[in-house]
Amino acid sequence: MSPGDVPFGDQTHPRDGQLFKSCDCTRQGRCSHPYAIRYRDATGRQREETGYATQQDALDRLTKVCRGKQDAPQQQALEKRELGKQRFGEYCSTWLPRQRHFAPGTVRTVTQLLDNHVLPSLESRRVNTFSPAVVDDFIQAMEERSTGLATQQNAFDTLKKVLLDAHRRGAITDDPFHGVVPPGYVGTPLTQPGPADRGRAARSRTPRPVHGKDERAPPSGQDAPLRHHL
Repeated sequence: MSPGDVPFGDQTHPRDGQLFKSCDCTRQGRCSHPYAIRYRDATGRQREETGYATQQDALDRLTKVCRGKQDAPQQQALEKRELGKQRFGEYCSTWLPRQRHFAPGTVRTVTQLLDNHVLPSLESRRVNTFSPAVVDDFIQAMEERSTGLATQQNAFDTLKKVLLDAHRRGAITDDPFHGVVPPGYVGTPLTQPGPADRGRAARSRTPRPVHGKDERAPPSGQDAPLRHHL
């Protein structure tokens, strides 16, 4: 603390802040220079304000700032709870306008997927009740309705975008897609070839003779080539 600083409370503490006068007056408590305060905001950056006529004015302002920092986590927790209590349909109605990077065509496609395949079964569910089991049930319901695989994948991707946004904002505590297997193609199982298959494969690799010619006989009118022995 620099000379002339007046501590906030019992001492000047970087977490709480400090109030002081920046003048060089010997008796700062009686001089007419304004008081200033110094504190760290919610991001940890140091701030300084000046122009307070009395020590009590500066102290009141500093107290208000410090209490605001203490209340910030509580306010954030309250906002997360309120988001979690929203119905899924209500959350989607505010989520889509925030996707400013979506092209107009993407907005139309996402709206159709939400209206036709996602909201009919999930619209009334509260956001904070989504879990991997709920997402699995959603996929299974699409399969039971014989929904096309491409549509299943697009609807799943749309649901994932919305719910991960809610998870990022704190409305859903745990990842609702943890361990979920998305819709996808089922590969054809591999089989070991039997003896008949191996026989056909071997015959297909055997070269066939050219019809009408004996590859072992020399052309007509020519002698067989001589073999020179060294």
